[in-house]
Order: sequence, then structure tokens, then C-alpha cells
Amino acid sequence: MTGSNWACFDFKACFWFLFVFLAFVQLGYTQGGYFVAKGKILEKGTDSPLNEAYICIPSTGYGTAPNLDGDFIFQFPNLSLDSTVIVSLIGYKSETFLASDLKKENNTIYLEKQELFNGNYGLSDVNIMLRAALDSIHVNYSTSPYYQNGFYQEIISLPTIGPIKVNEGVLRVERFPNLKDKPEKVKLLRGRRIEWRGQTQKIEGWGFQNGSDLVCRSLENSLPDFLERKKLNDYDFRLDSVMIKYEDLSLFIIHFTPRKSKLKGAKEGTIYLEPETKAIVRIEYRLTPNGLKDLIDSNAGPVKIRGKETSVVFQYRKFNKKWCLQESRVNFDINFEDKLDGKYKIDSHILMRYVAFENLNLIKSNIFPNEILLSTNNFAVSNSVNYEYWAPYNYLLSSDEAKNLSSFLTK
Repeated sequence: MTGSNWACFDFKACFWFLFVFLAFVQLGYTQGGYFVAKGKILEKGTDSPLNEAYICIPSTGYGTAPNLDGDFIFQFPNLSLDSTVIVSLIGYKSETFLASDLKKENNTIYLEKQELFNGNYGLSDVNIMLRAALDSIHVNYSTSPYYQNGFYQEIISLPTIGPIKVNEGVLRVERFPNLKDKPEKVKLLRGRRIEWRGQTQKIEGWGFQNGSDLVCRSLENSLPDFLERKKLNDYDFRLDSVMIKYEDLSLFIIHFTPRKSKLKGAKEGTIYLEPETKAIVRIEYRLTPNGLKDLIDSNAGPVKIRGKETSVVFQYRKFNKKWCLQESRVNFDINFEDKLDGKYKIDSHILMRYVAFENLNLIKSNIFPNEILLSTNNFAVSNSVNYEYWAPYNYLLSSDEAKNLSSFLTK
């Protein structure tokens, strides 16, 4: 066969291969390429929704959480159907099964509550343990840049009405733990706002302009102030006599309180620590009454604003031998009062929540300076909670209360 014939043959072969490849890709695309499972995660014995649970495929980093009603939608590649799924929640016995065991609809997963148990590792100086945990952050958490795709949710509710505003968005969060003092970069991939304007305008005098600044922070980038070395002595740390289970780990429970009642920004709460590696698995705290005044109380302007309660939770889980932020929540209970003519006095509840869906190595930043999310109050206005809006991204299912708000606004 001559050289020209060989060239002709190679061209035809390559063309045919490309045609078959594209047809295969198109077939995979039309069939979705992804398996989508819907269901509920409930507490065994009570059927209470477990909205802090997490369902994931650890080998791939894909995961998601239920909405406030315990309903979840879990989307992952069909190639992972032979992989192991873990459903877990701190203080509960984890459930493990193959992804192929999931149905497309009506999956009900029960988690059984586990009792606290006595544990003694021969350690008594909790301050030494905490300092060891801080020294081990570079070992337990990523030291290389990585990014997460996750879902942000912000819900403002009034006790007599329910939700009056729901902000939701798919976020790309880039972290640079190898670069000192470089904060997370957050980009909004898709977002929407459902708002009852007649009610929300009453509380427009206050609000965090960018909720993602609070909920997307992670230990490897920024420590909570009470864990900064220069502030450790401002708090009393107490090791509990019992331990708690999380997946196959036994965790220490460390309680902390401020030593001085007038400590600025004072907090009290609990740290869950894995004793072998000294990894911090979970942090939960609330602001003390004085700490709450430092953060929220305001008499400026025509509206008096008073904080009633603030609580924060950061939950981590391990992917590829490193602990990553899995979910965070910030809850505010705030009172708004009109000071001019006393037209209204309103108690409101604000929830900010972030759930990570994927954890992937970051080779090059994909967020330009003009794309950095500066405000979560400017999402696109919508009255719909249709799920098609989020395609092709993962998302959290809308809660029943958000659906009711959407239904009311579209009447």
C-alpha cells in the first residue's frame, strides 16, 4: 500500500473513530450520564427528619444533604453505581450500602441514634490537646489549593407567617491554604431570590450583605477567634467524661466558656476532636448575651435592632485522607422595632446554610476578581422553586415552607 493510501486510510479511520466517539458521548448525555436518587433521611424510631445528615460516595467526593424537611436529591455519575455510599450524622450509627441499591424515587434511610459512652485515653490537659490540634491542621486538612461546588441557602422567617425571603445559589468556593492570609474566593454559578416584598421591607435596615463570608470559611484558611493562640487563655476548656461516635471514629467532646463575662464577642460552645490524629471534626457555638450585643445590637436609624440568639455550626468530613468543610449553618434570632411611631415590633429568624457537594484539586483559579461574590442580597428575583433552574448543578430540594411561599406569591 502506497504512502498516499496510508494517509487516506488514517484519515478515514480517525474520522470514523471521532464519529463513533461523539455518538457515544451524545448517547451518554441524552441518557443523563448521572444517576439521580430522591428520598428522605429519618431518625429510626421517631421518623423525625435528620436535616444535618450527609449522604456521599467517599471515593469520589460526591455528596449532598437533606433539606430542612429531611428530603434529599443525590446526583452522581452512573460510573459510580458500584461504589459505596455512606449516610452519616454525628451521634448516629452510619448506614453503608452500594450506590446501585438506591432507587430513583422514594428512598427512605433511617439512622439509629447512638448513646454517648465512657472513654479514657489517659489525657487530662485539654489545652495541650487543643494546641496539638492546631499544630496538626497542616496534616489533617489540605495544604494544597482546592475548590468545592456547594449550595448556599438563606431563609428569613417571621414566627406568625413563616418564610418571607429565600435566597438560594450554587457556589464555587476556591481555597488557598498554601497562601497565608488569602481568603476563600466565592463565585455565584446560579442563584435566585424569592421574596415577599410587603414583609421584607420592614427589616431592610439590617442584614449581612454577604452571607457566604460567614458560612464558607474553613479551618485551614481561618481559625475561629476563640482558637487563635493569643485568645485561648480567654476561655475555659473542659473535656467531657463521655465520647460520641461519628462513622467509625470516637470523638472527644470539649466544652468552652469565656473566663470573663464582658469578653468582647464572647462565645460558648463545643468542639468535637478525634483523639488519634487531633483532627477537629465539628465546632458548634453560640454568642453569649454580651457577645451578641457586640455583634448585633443597634439603635442607629429609625429601627431598633436587638439580637436575641445566635448559633453557629461547622461540620467537617474526610475526603482523600484530608478533612474538608462539609456543611455550615448560622442562625440568628433578631428583634426589629420601629422607633419613630411604633408601627411594628417584629421577631425574625435568619438561617444561613452552606452544603458542599464536591471537593476537587485546584490547578488554576477559575474566579476572576470581577466575579467574586460580594452580596447574597442581589440574586435574581423569582417566584418559582422549579428544580429545572439548577441544571446541571447539584442542589438542595426546596423545603415545604419555601414551596408555600412560592405558591402564595404566584397566586
